[in-house]
Order: sequence, then C-alpha cells, then structure tokens
Amino acid sequence: MKLSTFALILPYLLATPAAAQCGPVIDLGGTCDLAALEGKLSTSTCTLEELFPGQDAASIASTVAELCEYDAPVQFVEIQGTYQRDHNFMDGGGAVADGEYGFEMDTARLKRFIDNSMDDSLISWPEYEQKEDYNPANGYGDNGYMTNFNIDRDAEKGSCQMNTVMCCFIESAKDALVDNTDVCRHDLSSSPQSNHVNSGWSVFTDDDPAHCVGFTWEDGDIYKGNTLFYTSLYQTVVNGYMGNVPGAPMCACVEQMPVVTKADCVTSTGTGLQYTFSVDKDTGDVSASHSVAMTYGDCGGNDLKAQVKATHAGSDIETAIDEYLVGDDCDITNAVYLNDEQLLVPSAINSLMNLDGAEYEGRSWKQLFGEGIFFLPPDYDAAAGDAEMRADLDACVASEGRQCLILRKCTSCTVESHKEIVYKRLTPWFPFQEGISTDTTIDIVNLFTNQWRNNNNVLHVDYELYSSVQDALTGTDEWEQADYNSNNHKYGFPRNSGPTGYVGNQWNSYAWSGGHADHHAFYIEVPSETTVV
Repeated sequence: MKLSTFALILPYLLATPAAAQCGPVIDLGGTCDLAALEGKLSTSTCTLEELFPGQDAASIASTVAELCEYDAPVQFVEIQGTYQRDHNFMDGGGAVADGEYGFEMDTARLKRFIDNSMDDSLISWPEYEQKEDYNPANGYGDNGYMTNFNIDRDAEKGSCQMNTVMCCFIESAKDALVDNTDVCRHDLSSSPQSNHVNSGWSVFTDDDPAHCVGFTWEDGDIYKGNTLFYTSLYQTVVNGYMGNVPGAPMCACVEQMPVVTKADCVTSTGTGLQYTFSVDKDTGDVSASHSVAMTYGDCGGNDLKAQVKATHAGSDIETAIDEYLVGDDCDITNAVYLNDEQLLVPSAINSLMNLDGAEYEGRSWKQLFGEGIFFLPPDYDAAAGDAEMRADLDACVASEGRQCLILRKCTSCTVESHKEIVYKRLTPWFPFQEGISTDTTIDIVNLFTNQWRNNNNVLHVDYELYSSVQDALTGTDEWEQADYNSNNHKYGFPRNSGPTGYVGNQWNSYAWSGGHADHHAFYIEVPSETTVV
C-alpha cells in the first residue's frame, strides 16, 4: 500500500464541501471503515454522495480508507515532527542524543505529548511520505515504513517477520542506567540502513551496562504504535535512556538488533475506542478523529522472551526468538558463532572425539554424514546413499531383531537433551524416491539431513527418540513431543522435537543455516561381527 501525499498532513481536508445536511459530527463507534460509515448514514438524511460530492464510489472508498488510516489516529511522525528526527533517534542519534540544547529542552516537545496526549491517543505505526518511493525501488515493499520497523512480510527486505521490536540503551541522561542484560554479539549485515555497513560482525566480551526492553504483538493489534512509543521515546524522556550498542540501531525489529541475554517486556492496551467524522459547518470539509483510554505497563511478570513464546506458541516465532534472546550466558553462543565466522574451534566445542569406527556405550559405530568439525557430506548420488543407508540399517536385524540405531552427536547444540539423540526404527521404510518424503516414498538421507517430515515417520508408530543409547536399548524414557516440516522448508532432524515439549533451533540442515546443530555427526550402529569400512 502506497501512502498518499496527504497521509502525513493533519487534518486531512477534502477538496469539495459536504452537503449542509451532513454532520456536523458522525459517530462511527469502535470501527473506522466504509461499512461503519454507511451504517451510520443509513439512519440519517445524509448520503455518501452528499458527504463526498463529486466523487464516484471507488474514490469515496479510497477517501474513507485514508481518513481512517491517516487522519483518525495520531501519526507517529507528528510526535517529533519529521522523518529525519524519528530515524536518527531510533538509530541512537539526533538532537536528544547529541545534546544540542540540553536534555530538558531537547525533549520538551516529547514531554508535552506524554503529559497531554499519550494516555488518550491511538498512535499509528510509523509511516513516512519520504519512504514511499524509496522502499519499492529498493526491495522494501510498496509501503512507507522506516527500515527499522518494516512490517511488510511480503517485502524482499521486510525486517519484522517475528512481530517483535526491541530497544537497547547503553547510557542515561538521568539516573544510572538499570543494567538488565548482557550484549553478546551483532551481525552488522542485519542493520545496514542504520550502520551503513554491508557485512561484518562484532562480539562483545566486556560487561558494559545495557538496558533492553521490547514488545511483541499478534497480527491485527492496532495498539502496537502506542507500544512502540512507550518502548522507545517514552523511555528516553522519562528515564533518560539513550545510546545504541555500537554497530546496531537503538530501536528496531528484533531481527536487526544485537543478540542479548534477555530484555524486559512492555505492553499497551486501549479501551473505549471511538471514531468520529466531523464536517466543517462553513466549508463542508471532512476530518476524522478518535477517543480512547490507553494503559501502559509490563507483561505481567514475563520478560520479552517468555512473552514472545506465550504470544506466538506453536509458530516458528516461538522458537526463532531463541536466536536473539539467548539466556543467562553469552559464552556458549559466542563460541559457536566465532567458530562459524572465523573457524576458531574452542576446546569446549571439540571436546568429543569422532566415533567413526570407535566403540561407545558398548556398541560400535560408523559415521554416515556430518557438519562443522565432523564434516562428512552425504553421498552425491542420492540413490546410492539411500541404498547404503538401508543396508546399514538392516545389518542389525539378524542379531538384534531390529534395525540398527541411528545416533546424532551434536557438540554445538545448546540444549542438553539434544547433544545426543538416538533414533530407533520400528517399521519398514517406504521405497526410495529422491527428495522430500511423500505418502508412498522416502529418501532416508534427505529425511535426516534436510527435510524432517512425518510421512512414514510418525513418533511412537514408525520410530522412537531417546536422549541416550542406553535408553534406546532398554526402551525407556522415549521422547513425547514430535515436530515436523509441513512444507518444503529445509529443516532437518529433529525439527523442534523434544523429550517433553517443543525445543527450538537444535535442528540440523545441510542446505540452510540458523539452527544450533552446526557441529554434529550422524552415526549408525554396527553389529559386533561386522567390520567398519
């Protein structure tokens, strides 16, 4: 959707006057759209054509939509006055951070808004006329969103796929900054519009103070603009918080922000929302307004990570947030990241020997394939690789009365239960067909490496999972929660499966990056009378 040239000029005045019998006030109730307006006019002496003379049906519909979207709420840009002020502030700069006239004077306009309007204003998500040509020309979608807060999921470079925003401040103009997190690292390529760097990374080892706070929302949340204001500008005016983590924006969608251990969570809610169209008695010009009572606060004891998981339970967002809010310690996530970026292999990551040809838990093992420090690619010939794996699996039938166990050892996985996973097959396999599993065929190698699906692969029916070889041999403590891909995504074993519930980002993929299983090996049990080749 492209902004009109009137979108940020309030009030929005129509060029032609309404008929005298229309207005002066039309109360729409809690919804602002053409249907609500038509419903109100149906019981009056005013028609749409009289309210908007000289416009056809399509033009009237467009006019009403723009009045509701751009005139009725408070535009985010109105609060500071210009796009450049908003953009500079969200990146950690601008007049407030630079102290042009002193903190009190630099924030005076914001303070007036907080004192006089914040509690009874519906604030729109920030859109800007300056972006309406730039964004579509540069892959950011047909919209006017600031790059920090581009919620267009269809945009090539949309940045808010996770419906989550975070601000991280590193200093305060008032009392001492409340240090509530550790900053781990930042991928500079995730925020090039803020740092003007195409690629690179930073790892932070000093325990410098930082305060991170954020919010998340469900689709259709009309108050997210209010929560953005409360998360960003309000924190600066009231608490004095300012300054960005070097190389990162101060406030942005979480995908553009640095990886941190945790963040506080805030929210906003509105009650009694009412929309009104007003008709000027002299000119007939139509404008829109609203009334609402806003409440701001924390997330009921949840930090941001907990709130994201609760709000987006069952979706990819629930597990993806683990990539950005990593818990109490930066050391593990930074060690894995450094290994991936610089091929630095800390002893903690390389602490487990390769089991290929070795005995482990009373069994001999052969490596099938692996990644990272256990690199061994699958057979380039998919049919040959599948045939060899089927033969390896069947090698245990004579001596054990079952197929051989498959063991994944993962030294980079961040959840203890996923450092060792054993797959125990219960049923025969479908015939081979290369690629994604179907209702009648399966590519066993691809199933484990890239596309973990439930076709011929249902937990407790076709297989069991265990967290140790001994559990698998004795048939105890089977995993209870299975998860699979439902599309063509290339998330491999075991997707977000877990012993008792979903566990995110411990999957491997030989086609994509993103999970924690960067350093792992798949092994298959070898019967005692068999020689490992």
